[in-house]
Amino acid sequence: MGWLPGDEEECVLVNAREMSPLWSVLADWTGSEDEGEWTALVPVFAQIVERLDKAGSVHVYRGDAWPAHEGGERVTGEALEALLRLSSAWEYREGPPVVGLLAAFPGQP
Repeated sequence: MGWLPGDEEECVLVNAREMSPLWSVLADWTGSEDEGEWTALVPVFAQIVERLDKAGSVHVYRGDAWPAHEGGERVTGEALEALLRLSSAWEYREGPPVVGLLAAFPGQP
């Protein structure tokens, strides 16, 4: 999918609706599987995810399997800030832990 400049927030929201792991946001944004390209984007997308979490638009979960919100735990506050700043949280992995997004809807805790 091609994104327009300034559509970073929309990229995060689309991935949250798809219950995607964090790495998928970066892969979708860059259109690349090269994790080297993703690294520079971690601070930008970490701020966006943190802002959307505080606004109640997305939730971040850490779990043993995808989708992370099923059986995983929600990460909030300072723990979320620290997690989002870890480049390892944004790396592709096939095993645990999975750090994933979930779109938040009105009335959802």
